[in-house]
Parts: sequence; C-alpha cells; structure tokens
Amino acid sequence: MFTEKMPLFILDSLRSAFNVGSVFRTAESIAPSGIVLTGISARPGGRKVGRTSRGTHALVPWRWFSSAENAVCYAKNSGKMVIAVENTKDAIPLHLAQFPLDAAFILGNEAEGISEKILNMCEMKIIIPQSGIRGCINVSSTAAMIAWEIQSRRLKGNQVC
Repeated sequence: MFTEKMPLFILDSLRSAFNVGSVFRTAESIAPSGIVLTGISARPGGRKVGRTSRGTHALVPWRWFSSAENAVCYAKNSGKMVIAVENTKDAIPLHLAQFPLDAAFILGNEAEGISEKILNMCEMKIIIPQSGIRGCINVSSTAAMIAWEIQSRRLKGNQVC
C-alpha cells in the first residue's frame, strides 16, 4: 500500500467526485504517492471518480478514514510531517517552505476549508501565492501545484528543501 517515502494527499471531505478524480491523476503523475480520503469524499468505484481519474484510481494507493482527525493521526503515526494547505496568516509560501518530500498535505473541503482543530494538528501551513482578488484556487489545481513542487525538488535531488 503506502511506502514510507511516499508523499500523501489527504482530502478532507471533498464534495466533488471530479476533484477527487483529478487529484488521483495528479498523484499518479508523481508516483510514488498516495491519497487518503476522509468523510464525504467520493471513493473509487463510482463513475465520476473513475472517468475523471482516467483509470489512475487503480494505480494510486489510497485509504479512507471517517474523519480528517483520524487521517492526520494515521499520517503522524506513520512518521509523516502533516502540512495544511490553507490561506492562513501564518502560512508559508509553497516555494519557500522547507518540508520532506514524503510529507502529508491536507487539502480542505471546497466550501469549508480546513477546520481550526485540524489546522492545530498540523506541523506547518503552506499557501500558494496568488495575485488575484478572490484568493481561492480549485483544490485539484492546488494539488497539482504541490505535486509540481515535489517533482521539481525530486529532480533537483533535494530530499529536504
């Protein structure tokens, strides 16, 4: 299933099966990586996740937990640094953040974001710098930017940047 050097994307009750499927495609593009689904997140087996993932849901290891809290505890107990991807005042821009490439990145619900309780459980918060007015990027696009940063660092040979 998961390997110790594998980055994880924790999806906290994503409402959209299309977003879940897109994150599977992104995770597969930087294999090895894995996905942890929580709460109401769509799970592989449904038509929408399957079509959007273009079959990558069968290639990317994944697990489901009833709550984000349980998923964060699982990641921490597996030795992962858990990083919240959220627009908070203390968030570090992704390209400046120092994190191991096998970290677990938690992406919040499209409408609610990441709860304060879960934010407090994370070792770090990161943000994707933006110049637009809304300050909100689609969750699957955010996963793709994180994946690119991981892959870029892998290609440079930096295990911890």
